[in-house]
Amino acid sequence: MNSTHYIIILLLISFISITQAAEQAPFGNQIKAVTNYNRATTQVATGGKLNEGGVQELAEKGFKTIIDLRTEAEGTLAEKRAVEAAGMRYINIPVTSAGISEEQLTNFSSIVEQAAIPVLLHCASGNRAGAMWTAYRLSKGIVPDIAFEEGRTAGMQIGMEEKIKASCRMKNMC
Repeated sequence: MNSTHYIIILLLISFISITQAAEQAPFGNQIKAVTNYNRATTQVATGGKLNEGGVQELAEKGFKTIIDLRTEAEGTLAEKRAVEAAGMRYINIPVTSAGISEEQLTNFSSIVEQAAIPVLLHCASGNRAGAMWTAYRLSKGIVPDIAFEEGRTAGMQIGMEEKIKASCRMKNMC
């Protein structure tokens, strides 16, 4: 092979790497404007509220889908407008401290599995986002100890954790 072939191969490898990196959620130290930001997987991040400049920062970092678990009373309409104006998809699945219903989990599962990536799953603090992530991971057969640790890392607090554990036990998954 001559040097031209090597250069073409290197350029292709670089292009593929850049393309794949653009579809990955940034690591935690790369997102400043999202409270309790956490990279759950290479394609999904979790967090709390979006602070000033948060929507713009997420768009600049390549996020494609924002899943908001807050209720309408928590300011979802303003965020929806800002997210859509920035060219991202906004989805709201209102979850309260009462817990996560089967319908909400099914809806989330369908959305996250078909969403343009990367995805941010958030609420106000990370508590509901962590709980939803835990419930989702359990529904996919992830070992409970791992699923609950991921949820705690994402911000799930003891009250929501107990609700997810009760649901998990009822389904004989824990």
